[in-house]
Amino acid sequence: MFNPRPSVTQVPLGQGRICVVLDDALLSPERLPAFADAYREDFHPASPDVFPGLRLRMPDDFTALLHDVMRDHARHTLGVRRILRSTSRLSLLTLAGDALPPSHWLPRRERSPEPDQRLVAAELFLFRDATLGGTHFFLPLVSPQQVAEIEHDADALSPDAFSRRHGVAAGYPHASTIACFAHAVTVPARWNRLVMHDADVFRAPAVPHGVRLDTAPRRGRLTLQATLVCSRNRVAW
Repeated sequence: MFNPRPSVTQVPLGQGRICVVLDDALLSPERLPAFADAYREDFHPASPDVFPGLRLRMPDDFTALLHDVMRDHARHTLGVRRILRSTSRLSLLTLAGDALPPSHWLPRRERSPEPDQRLVAAELFLFRDATLGGTHFFLPLVSPQQVAEIEHDADALSPDAFSRRHGVAAGYPHASTIACFAHAVTVPARWNRLVMHDADVFRAPAVPHGVRLDTAPRRGRLTLQATLVCSRNRVAW
């Protein structure tokens, strides 16, 4: 299903991080939106603090296909040895910016609980309308302790209280969302484009204000999202 010879580029994200971008990632990319449409009733709302929309978990044997993609095109660049476990989901972004909880007003990240492991995030764009937005990447401008405090407040405070304390308005993050993050780069959306990067890099969907997010898989902002838990390299390549 995945193209063994995609077009591969590397996008620097700052602080030594790199995003691996694979274009023409699938040999038959129309099959996944067709699958999503056929099983649209099996999509379930995610917890709003986890993902602002609908999700459908993919079978493990499908997710395993991403392991070869990682091994062949991204393993050395991202500094991982082998994949320990993985999950993937078809994800349909549906919440408008003003309906988001505060945790999604900020760039987000995932961190590995184990020091000898690294989480890799993968996202495959399965929509043709590029105006639905690609992915913004951000760099923190404050200390890790201050970032942790802001993340805590986003989960603990009401939207009004969080907005007053940090001066952030409801909406998907953009280049001037909050003073403690700097916009580093945006990877534009493109049909059948797969991006892979460290999951602890701050990022957000690059959804413009006021864009209409359709609930139909063939018309909405449908992506395949995967998390791969990997062992770290013991020494540099």
